[in-house]
Amino acid sequence: MGDATRFAGERPPVLSTARLTLRPFGEADIPAIVEICGDIEVSRRLSRVPHPYSEADARYFLDSVATRELVWAVILRPSSMVVGCVGLAPTDDPHAAELGYYMRRSHWGQGLATEAAAAVVRYGFGHLALGHLVSGHYADNPASGRVLRKLGFVEVGRDERFSLSLGQTAPSIAMRLEAPSRIT
Repeated sequence: MGDATRFAGERPPVLSTARLTLRPFGEADIPAIVEICGDIEVSRRLSRVPHPYSEADARYFLDSVATRELVWAVILRPSSMVVGCVGLAPTDDPHAAELGYYMRRSHWGQGLATEAAAAVVRYGFGHLALGHLVSGHYADNPASGRVLRKLGFVEVGRDERFSLSLGQTAPSIAMRLEAPSRIT
């Protein structure tokens, strides 16, 4: 990650899509965060999430990560269920951010990650005037690669990325999305 202060203090706005509400996380979301990130099938696909995942880890996320990055709880309407997280993290490039996301395993394959991430991509390019976004996925997670390709990301390289939950590096695919010339 880059300049950790770039998004500090900026509270993400509520965003809406056809099926989702994206809103800032709060204290009441801790049980959902623990439940979702406590699933090894979720955490092993993320570089910065430990396993096992505890309430203390969720509190660290709220107090330290969500205060330096723009992160949204993904809420499936009409319920108030937290089904995932999507966010933008600072990078070394002041004109870029890193897109990240995860979904509750029971909600995989429904297009929710694409829908939520598309709203955040529009926010990043439209409101933040970012020049490009970066993201990536582990090579053994082609579903995440499909999400990124649907958003317009293209592969820019392959490397190894550390997985905190696995305690080791794994093959990873780096991707990039240039800002459109006009945001609609």
